[in-house]
Amino acid sequence: MNGLLFQPISKLGVHLYSSCALAGGAGLLSHHLYFIRGFHVLNATRIACTHVLVFTLLLAGAAVENGFLSGARIAVAIFSSYLAALFLSIATYRLAFHPLRRFPGPFPAKLTKLYGPWLARNKRIGDEFRFLHQRHGHFVRVGPNEISISHIDALKQIHGLQTACSKKNNASYDVIQFKGEFNLDSITDHAEHRQRRKIWDKALSKTTALTYEAETRTVVKSWLAQLERLQGAEVDTSLYAKHIACDNMGRIGYSRDFRNIQGDGDSLMFDIIEITFRTMSKLGQLIWPLVLLFSLPRFGLQKKFEEVSVAMTEERLERHNDSEDLHDIMKLFIEDFLSSKPQAFRNRNILYADAQAIMVASTETIACALGFSFFFLARDAALRQQLREAIAPAHGRSFPGEFTMAYLQGIEFLDAVLNETLRMSTPVPLNGPRTTPPQGIEIGGTYIPGNVHIFTPPHVYHRNPEYFQQPDEFIADRWLTRPDLILDKRAFFPFSLGRYDCVGKSLALNVVRLTLAYTVWHYDFELAPGQTESAFWDGYVDQVVVKPAPLKCAFTRLRVPGVCG
Repeated sequence: MNGLLFQPISKLGVHLYSSCALAGGAGLLSHHLYFIRGFHVLNATRIACTHVLVFTLLLAGAAVENGFLSGARIAVAIFSSYLAALFLSIATYRLAFHPLRRFPGPFPAKLTKLYGPWLARNKRIGDEFRFLHQRHGHFVRVGPNEISISHIDALKQIHGLQTACSKKNNASYDVIQFKGEFNLDSITDHAEHRQRRKIWDKALSKTTALTYEAETRTVVKSWLAQLERLQGAEVDTSLYAKHIACDNMGRIGYSRDFRNIQGDGDSLMFDIIEITFRTMSKLGQLIWPLVLLFSLPRFGLQKKFEEVSVAMTEERLERHNDSEDLHDIMKLFIEDFLSSKPQAFRNRNILYADAQAIMVASTETIACALGFSFFFLARDAALRQQLREAIAPAHGRSFPGEFTMAYLQGIEFLDAVLNETLRMSTPVPLNGPRTTPPQGIEIGGTYIPGNVHIFTPPHVYHRNPEYFQQPDEFIADRWLTRPDLILDKRAFFPFSLGRYDCVGKSLALNVVRLTLAYTVWHYDFELAPGQTESAFWDGYVDQVVVKPAPLKCAFTRLRVPGVCG
């Protein structure tokens, strides 16, 4: 039987040893002529299919000549030689010849992108990046072609309006699409992004914000009514933070009432979003499995999410001509789509892509910010009282018994609480990567080669003692009476920076401001018996956007909602 392994394969014309040597040579050539040149993540499906096809043909040829069992051994030996040479060449290049070879970082990260899932194993990849920077400094090689940066000069040079860095040649964005069309955040072309951003900016302008404020107030009143119904019961504020964000998104995004706060809404869509994020987060920054997955016909949860988002968009389109009273984000998108010369929404798939962006961006970040705000307030009675006193002058100034953004936006202590919450618990710890220009870029005296993917993780900056003293302590006064605790305010960017900053940041802050103002004014609340701070800190997870852990709180009514006082 062993002799069969060394019999010639007539179709290849060489003996097994020679065949393995040729296969090894092919592995070296494939690396130096193809894999080492350019970005190929988006070709993952084609690459995988090509290799499967080659192995299948090799197996078939060897099986015909030598029988299936011996042929399989021969095919495996030859193909293994190819893979061994390919991976050995890749490893040698990445360790000894890659432009990033001199940058510090964990040894496995220099070899393989599979280190990303390892970093994400505990669902705290933001903390893992922070630990890496504490160990290796401002510039850390976190992947074969990736550098994470915590130097303050990086922010302007990478995210500034004049930057030469871009989102192009970066599969992290290319993979996020709907039938070939990208949402606002995943557009890599500056001109296209600028045109789409104009519509979004109009949809989220100060004028439209007045309409959205009324809808948000309706959602907050539903939250207060639910607290009234739950008197005496422990309330999971993290869960209701998600419900508030979702119901608010339904109203300002689609003019729909999802009724999640009341407990009789359909949460399927939001469950799908969470499961999708959870899956993506397990991959770290490993993208090619997503390329393979998304190249398949849609099935399961992904198919259901697309069906739901399309159905909601189509229903909103049908209602567009039936009612002039609908004022939401989709209205501006639809008006551009139906115009004779659309500026941005040229087809339905673009409309669907940004409709999905509304669902995700308008819920997850707000739920995170609001959930952690409840936590920091619930554990500190003095903080709640101080906030209550700070918002008192704004109560009833525009309407009897009500708060309005016109006056809440000017309350410094409220903003200080929000800023410190966002610093301590940044909704998106890593932010999206950028690609350096071909000529490279110099940051803080360190040269970063061209065509390298670079990260500026907000969580790393926000918890860095170089920029914030006592970085792990919640101190709202650092934004007011203790400016000495902020060493460099540029390091605070919870909503990203530059042309790709969060278009809905003002909207998100307004939702949190209104919710906290009404809640603190009408109720006092604290951690429920058995609920510990450590359980909350240990339980939150980073799944692209941070998800707060369940937080049981006990509420005590101070004033009757709707009654002046």
